[in-house]
Order: sequence, then C-alpha cells, then structure tokens
Amino acid sequence: MHPVLLAFGLRLALLHGCSSAPSKGGVDERFRTSILDNGTKLFFYEFSRGEKLRTLLPYDQSGGFTDGRDVYSAEELRKKNQRYLNSAVARKLEETGYCREGFYTLDSLVGYANASLRGECREAATAEDRSRFAADGK
Repeated sequence: MHPVLLAFGLRLALLHGCSSAPSKGGVDERFRTSILDNGTKLFFYEFSRGEKLRTLLPYDQSGGFTDGRDVYSAEELRKKNQRYLNSAVARKLEETGYCREGFYTLDSLVGYANASLRGECREAATAEDRSRFAADGK
C-alpha cells in the first residue's frame, strides 16, 4: 500500500472516534487517548482553525495565500501552525495530566489551517490512568 494512502487511512481511523471541543479563537480541537494492554499510553491531538477565522485563498503561483487583508507564504502558515501545535499539545497534556513524564512524537502533520500529532507517553499506565482515561476517550 502506498505510504500516503496508509497515512491517510490511519489518520481517518483515528479521527473517527475522537472527541472535539471548540476552543478560544475559533480553533476546534480533538484529543483522544488510548492505553494498550501492555501499559503503553498513546494519544492523538488535532486542531483546525475553523470557520471563524478569515478564509485563506490562493494569492499567486509562488504559494502565497491571502485572507483579503494580508498575504502569507505557505511556509509562514506552516510555522505558525507548528508553534500552535507544540503549545496546544503541552497545554492539553498539562490540563489532563495524561503524560506526566513527557512524550515521544510518533508522527505529526502540519497544514495551512490545521495540524495533528500522534504521541506516546514516556511512562507506562497506572491503574488510575486506566480508570481515568481508558473508558472516556478524552
């Protein structure tokens, strides 16, 4: 199977059961946890800039985008979303207490108006983790 199709299929499967919550500034978030039988703690975080922000339209053939007021390069948008992804994942893990000892990034995808990250906690799940996170999918 082609790697791009495999990545798309995995992403689609992860999104199917995700919970979502609107956040500040028109950003929609999804955060899902999964604890494996061997105690491995996995999570998936995704955000989308949503409809509340100004729509970006292609500006020129150089890869620029405009929202009607400003012009952004594709690289600027990706860097902005990468910074937001890094801070949002740290915030979400702090709020939930899910990864107490940090995490490894398994993969991430950063686009113009969204980004996602799949990670694995450095510590194994405790009995409390299993009761708190396994059933609710937060």
